[in-house]
This record gives sequence, C-alpha cells and structure tokens, in this order.
Amino acid sequence: MRSFFCALAFLTRIPVPGGLDYGADAFRKSLFFFPLVGAVLGALFAGSWFFLGKFFPPVIIAALLLMISVLLTGGLHLDGLMDTVDGVYGGRTREEKLAIMKDVHAGSFGVIGVVLVLLLKFSVYTQISRGFLPYLIAAPVLGRQALVWLQVLFPYARKNGLGKLFDANGSVSLFAATTGMTLVILFLLLRLSGLILFLITGVFILLLGGCLTRLLGGLTGDTYGASCELTEIIVLLAAFLLSC
Repeated sequence: MRSFFCALAFLTRIPVPGGLDYGADAFRKSLFFFPLVGAVLGALFAGSWFFLGKFFPPVIIAALLLMISVLLTGGLHLDGLMDTVDGVYGGRTREEKLAIMKDVHAGSFGVIGVVLVLLLKFSVYTQISRGFLPYLIAAPVLGRQALVWLQVLFPYARKNGLGKLFDANGSVSLFAATTGMTLVILFLLLRLSGLILFLITGVFILLLGGCLTRLLGGLTGDTYGASCELTEIIVLLAAFLLSC
C-alpha cells in the first residue's frame, strides 16, 4: 500500500496517510500503481458528473469537471504540456528546446497548447451522458498507463531528473504488470471498446514517443506530463466516436 499511496501523492493532490516511508524504493515501485491511480481519478470524475447533473446544465458541468480535474491533479500534467509545447515550437536545436523547457516562464506557444487541449476536453465533457461514464474513467487510466510505457520504452533526455529517479527504462516486469492491470480495468469497464481504446493508445504512444525522442534525444518529465494530457484527449475523442 505504501507504493500505491506514493503514486497517489505524486500524481494527485488527494491526501494520503502520513508517517509512511516514501523513499526512493517506494517511489520507483509506485509506477506499478499508476493505472490504478488513473482509475481512482476517473471514478471521481464520473461521480462528480453524476452529482453535478442533478443541479446544473451540461455546459456548466463541463466547466466544473475541468476545474475538478485541475484541483485533483494540481495541474501537474498541464504544466508539462505547456513546457513541452514551448520547447518543441520555440527552439531550433535540441539543446535550445531542452533549455526552453526548463525555463520557469510560460511562453505563448505553451499557453496556446494548453488552451486548445482544455477547449477540446471541455467540448467532449459537454456531450457526456450516463452511457459515456465508463469512457470517462478509462481516459485517465490510459493517460497514466502512457506514463509507464514511455518510461519503459524510450530513453531519458537529461542526465538527471524524473526519469532517472524512477529508473524504469527497459523494465519488462513493470511493462507487463501495468499493461495487464490496464487491460483488466478496460475490459471490465468497456469490454471490446476498452480493448480498442487500448490499441489506439498504444499506437499513439509509440508515434508520440518516437517523435519526441527524435526532436529531443529522449524524453523528460515535461514530455511525460504532455503525453498524459494528449493521451487523454485522444482517448476521449475516440471514445466519443465509439459511443455514438
């Protein structure tokens, strides 16, 4: 449970028990629980939609869901998205891109990227019905699974940082365990549609990870966050088509 609480503390702002040893070992093992944390977030989103639907129209519910999402995650992945877009579009060389991504100031490219992603999420949220709720849970599950796949499959671009702390590159056991967990969750939620979303996410992550590796020489903590946000958008859009 210690590693699960470590994952929960890292990926969300949900309070966790104090007095536990959240050292380097627990931090590394926390990756095994990333999809489960995604399921917790998804369940909270679905519960929030169900509760808010008793009082508000769809447009207001969509705005409140966005706010709840940011409050629960602390905007962690949105921050990574902003830095990644700034670096990729603002730098010419690999070194310039990485340097821009470390800059604490938000650039115009990053702001535009975050606004577009939030606009897409808002648009999908306005169309949610009760039958869409399993997809709403699946999106953060696959978003957090994407974080694991990227760390296992692609090299880290910097000498120090988040990827070095997790030390997950090439871990077959981590890949197998989290992939299996995600498949079970998706099948329980959506049966065949869940497997389709799984395949779509896998292809997307391979393409995105390969593209970012060519541009940056590897991945960074910021690109992990960006990939999580982009994966959620891809899953939500695909889910909308599957649920029509």
